[in-house]
Amino acid sequence: MMLKNKNHPNINLRLLFLSVIYLVVCCFIFFFIAIVIIDLIFDGKVNLTQEVIIDIIVVSTIAGTAGGLGSWIFAKIDERKVRKTPPSNPQ
Repeated sequence: MMLKNKNHPNINLRLLFLSVIYLVVCCFIFFFIAIVIIDLIFDGKVNLTQEVIIDIIVVSTIAGTAGGLGSWIFAKIDERKVRKTPPSNPQ
């Protein structure tokens, strides 16, 4: 039995962009906190230069885009499967 999202019956491009933006922001926050903690543990001080911030932005953009696009593709595949297969227990 496939779960169906009643609020968003079809997966569209708006949902893709929202999920990519959400994942980019979440990855940025996670990587920023991780860099700060790693710097504190190994160096005893926080070293946040412009280069480090740019690296965090690039990595979080790549990770967020890959994660958002992957989840959107799998959602589209599931959406097509639901449309193609007849209900198993029609009532």
